[in-house]
Amino acid sequence: MTLTMTINDHLVELGTLVGNEDRAAQRVGARLVEEFFASESDKQSDEVVVNVLYYLTDIQVRDYALGLLNPADPVPFVTALNWLIEKAPTDTEYMNAPAALLAVMQYELNDTESALITLSNTEDNYSLSLLLHRVFGAGWPKESFAQMRSELHPKVVAGIFGEEE
Repeated sequence: MTLTMTINDHLVELGTLVGNEDRAAQRVGARLVEEFFASESDKQSDEVVVNVLYYLTDIQVRDYALGLLNPADPVPFVTALNWLIEKAPTDTEYMNAPAALLAVMQYELNDTESALITLSNTEDNYSLSLLLHRVFGAGWPKESFAQMRSELHPKVVAGIFGEEE
């Protein structure tokens, strides 16, 4: 009898990258996430999904993904993030980044109500979730948040790759 590992089993085996400062791992994760967004994400293998969820536990990789989001062409990002949320074990740190990133997309697409519902899938102390709750509560314009994301992205790129893209 052959036993197959579930996504959760693989993630338990890998652990997380919370607190990671290894730029080499961040570079691998950033490129993997970028490729995942550019692919037909819902057709990717469980192995790819596991690796994307794993690398998104690194805050720099998550912030790199934040800079890739494009509300002018939301379908690939919404599809990919929904797929990750569907595959991620619930009530774990693996849900935080995809849910928070999807909430950003929803917010920037003028759907703050859905963004708040999506954020309910994150842990209470997750940094991006806390920021988004403050942004929503303050009624901060989506354009201002998008501007902040675009200004942050080159700094994240420089931190991961040692250069600006």
